[in-house]
Parts: sequence; C-alpha cells; structure tokens
Amino acid sequence: MTEQVHIIDPCTSAEWMQFIASHPDAGFFHHPAWMRMLQDIYGYRIFAICLKSGNAIRAGIPFGDIHSLLTGKRWISMPFSDHCQPLFPFNDPDAVHAMMNYLKERQGIDTPKIEIRWGIKSSTPVYLEKHFVYHLLPLNKDPRVIYKALDKQMAQRSIRKAEREGVTVRQCTTFEEFDVFYRLQVITRKRLGVLAQPRTFFRGIWEYILKPGLGFALVSYKDTTPLAGGVFLKFGSTVYYKYGAMDTAYKTYRPVHAFMWKAIQRACTEGYAQLDFCRSESSNEGLKKFKTSWNAVEHELPYTIFSNTPPKSGLFKLDAVAGAVIRHSPEFVCTLSGELLYKHFV
Repeated sequence: MTEQVHIIDPCTSAEWMQFIASHPDAGFFHHPAWMRMLQDIYGYRIFAICLKSGNAIRAGIPFGDIHSLLTGKRWISMPFSDHCQPLFPFNDPDAVHAMMNYLKERQGIDTPKIEIRWGIKSSTPVYLEKHFVYHLLPLNKDPRVIYKALDKQMAQRSIRKAEREGVTVRQCTTFEEFDVFYRLQVITRKRLGVLAQPRTFFRGIWEYILKPGLGFALVSYKDTTPLAGGVFLKFGSTVYYKYGAMDTAYKTYRPVHAFMWKAIQRACTEGYAQLDFCRSESSNEGLKKFKTSWNAVEHELPYTIFSNTPPKSGLFKLDAVAGAVIRHSPEFVCTLSGELLYKHFV
C-alpha cells in the first residue's frame, strides 16, 4: 500500500493520541494537552506531519508555526519543549527519508527555518546545533536503592540537611497554592536576568496539565514560608522535571533537594521507569553537576535545523545589558517584559 504524507491536527485527532500511546519514543511534549495549551494561550498554529499507511499513522512530527516580528518565521517541534523526538517506525530509513525530504521541500521563503529538537541521522542536508544536553535518571521501585547511588556530598547530605531543618514539601492542589510556585519562579527569573514566563502561561499549565493529573507541582516550606518548588510532567514511563525555582535567601535549607527527593520517591512508588531532568546548556557546568549528583546520565541533545544558511553560533539570550537591567530593576520589569516578549523566544 502506498504511503503518503498527511497534515493532521494533533490537538484534536484521536488517531494521534492512539499513535503516541503506542510509540516507544513518544514523550510528554507530543501530548495533545501540551499542544492545546500552547495553541490556546499563544495562538500558534499546531499541526503534525504524518506518514500514513491506509488509516494508520506510521511516523509523525508535531510542529508549532511561529510568526514573530522579532524572531522571524519558523516551524518548531515543539515550542517551549526541551526535546521532541520525531516518531519514526523502528529501523525504517525509507520512512525517515520520506519525512525529511517532505520538510526540506517546504523550507523556503515562507518558512525560512524548521527546527526539530532532536538529532536526526539522514541523507537530507540539515544543520545540527549542539548547544544542549539532557539527563536521565533510571528509577527503581525501592527509593532506598536510588538514595544509595546519589552523590554523598551534593545530594545525600543536602537531603539530610533539609530534613534536619524541618523543611516540608507540599503538593499544590489548588491554583492558589500553585500561584506560590509562580511567585518563586518570578524571583528566580529576575535573579537570572531573564524574562519571566507570563502568569497566563502558568495558569495554562495548571488548567491543561496539572489539574487533569498529567503532572504535579511541589513546594518546599519552612513553617509557612515558601522556599523553592518544582513542576513535574508525566507521560508513559517517564516523569519530567520541567520547571524549578528557589528563593536564594533560603538556600541553606536545601529546599530544592527536599522537593526533588520527594518527587523521586513519588515517581518510584508510582512505578515510573525514569526521571528526565530535561535540557541544560552544554556550557552550564553548575546545572549539569547538580543533575549528575542525582546519578542522572548525561546525553547529547542536538537540534536538527533546516535552513538556507548556517544557524548563528551561540544561543539567543538577552544581552548582558538587558540582563543587568532586569536584575537591578523592580520586579514588574521582569514580569511585564515577559508578558510582552516571552512568546517570541520559544
């Protein structure tokens, strides 16, 4: 039977959901809930390019169609996603070739750049950006086994320190509780000198992801004071550590280790096979060291780029002056700039 490339709406397609539920490489960022959130909040056109045999999807890559006066036109698989592996049939180079050629034919004036957040081996001419890595922690049904393998100084000692200091970890069960995490996120982003994600974005995470049970958020407290928090997503056999925040005024309590250890224990108890710490910049040695201290294994995370010219070297960031302005300005500068600009830097 002749296979053809089709365009479908993965936000509403029952066959897309069936496809990712059965594909071993599918992850959270292929999930329709994530795509619907991005589409509804930011207005991106979300679509998936699929190779079909009859009525069955054999291969698929989802995209967000970005049109920005600041950052240009491009397709991204997927916006605001750390990685999004193309879903090809196992050991089928013809399927890979067909999909890659289809994309190459559509990359041009109207779509000058196509970005897939995964490395693809193909004969089709593409560029590979190698700015990121990601870390995976294999899990065990017995958290004690995990604990014994943690770095004794960076992880085990910090977990015990948090326990001695009386740090407690609570799951956010209402949006009001989740809004506490958002406040910590703003504090963190201001400290780093980068745009704060809009509050509407985290409202979307609550409504589309956490409320339906596709993830959870944890906040570490000292008595009634929130210290740090994390947002975790769930799909298949994997838990994803997507967002983390901390008020550094309380870093000596080791609140990040408190909620991370609670999340790992929960993932083990619920039978998940691995925890994905998501992406880090290859040059961020401190963050990579934190992740490997949990016995997570580092993997390269190249991005596949269709473009007529080589991608610019380095990552797009606010320059040093803009970063300094955010760090030394009132908090509303960080939040307002995020409200206005965040959707452009996906």
